[in-house]
Amino acid sequence: MSASEHFRPDYAACRGYFLDLAAASGGELLRAKNPAPGPGGLDLSTEFLRLGPANAERALILVSGTHGAEGFAGSAIQCAWLMAQVPLSENMAVVMVHGLNAFGFAHLRRVNEINVDLNRNFIDHEDEHPHNEGYAKIAHVLALDALSGPERADADREMERLSTEMGHLNIMRAVGGQYDDPEGMFYGGRVPVWSNRALREFLPRLLPAVKLAAYVDIHTGLGPAGYGSPMCYHTPKTDDFALARQWWGKDVTAAAAKINHGKTGNGAMEALAPARVICLTLEFGTLPFDGVLAALRDEHALWRQGEAPGNVTVKKNFRAAFCRDDAAWEASVVERGLQISSDAIKGLADA
Repeated sequence: MSASEHFRPDYAACRGYFLDLAAASGGELLRAKNPAPGPGGLDLSTEFLRLGPANAERALILVSGTHGAEGFAGSAIQCAWLMAQVPLSENMAVVMVHGLNAFGFAHLRRVNEINVDLNRNFIDHEDEHPHNEGYAKIAHVLALDALSGPERADADREMERLSTEMGHLNIMRAVGGQYDDPEGMFYGGRVPVWSNRALREFLPRLLPAVKLAAYVDIHTGLGPAGYGSPMCYHTPKTDDFALARQWWGKDVTAAAAKINHGKTGNGAMEALAPARVICLTLEFGTLPFDGVLAALRDEHALWRQGEAPGNVTVKKNFRAAFCRDDAAWEASVVERGLQISSDAIKGLADA
């Protein structure tokens, strides 16, 4: 079976394919139904599947769809792994979280049903929410109502000027999450959202005895095209960072830890405590950063306009920014995803 065959055209097809493979796997499947509606009233759900024993002390957790429309690659990797029927030792489990942000996956949005960026939501909401000064500096040209016309042209020119003035790293920090504007971009929310609560509820139910876990959250849209960059949550010179490099190699970086707060793995670490959880963002590049950001701005403007159904070009371009219709890219994604999974299982067994 070719890698491309694991990529399905929409959320419903991805979920259906995953559920077929899950049923054949004999694993334990739990489904969390999202109360928000999908396109055409489609029921939305996040699937939690465990392969291996309930009392496993070692576990790999593979997550797809944290950023909605980025879920195609993660779903393909999960389905390819299930199709491969990888044998597990008696103390090892694999848990797959399919379509964590089912709403964004189904509606081709990066955010959830209330415009929350899920990968910014896993912070302590009882504490003071951080203020992102960098985002405040570019918000007026980033989150717009206009898709075209003089207003958009002026904003694009100002965005280009600010990008040059601030530099790439500061722009990355600016889009790393904000907690002040519910209708802005990269909004982290003020309370734990539905997907946040579901992850915290279902992981401990499936892994009640786990002591050491590898948590891999699969994303697209950043980095070299087709290559899965391993970005560790943990800071350098810590034992957890050293273990991540031992498992996944010297190209593991701590870049993800520096850019944004509130990543989903924080919820996994808290939900599975006192287990040790080594967290990784596996990020597959698609387009250059400027192209991805342009697609994000257009889609956000479309949402603010009410997502006029006739404007399919914006959604088509948005999907292409996170899932390339290219057999070589798809093959690279699946191969790398399976490699990272295999390395994690080996590392867990040897630890």
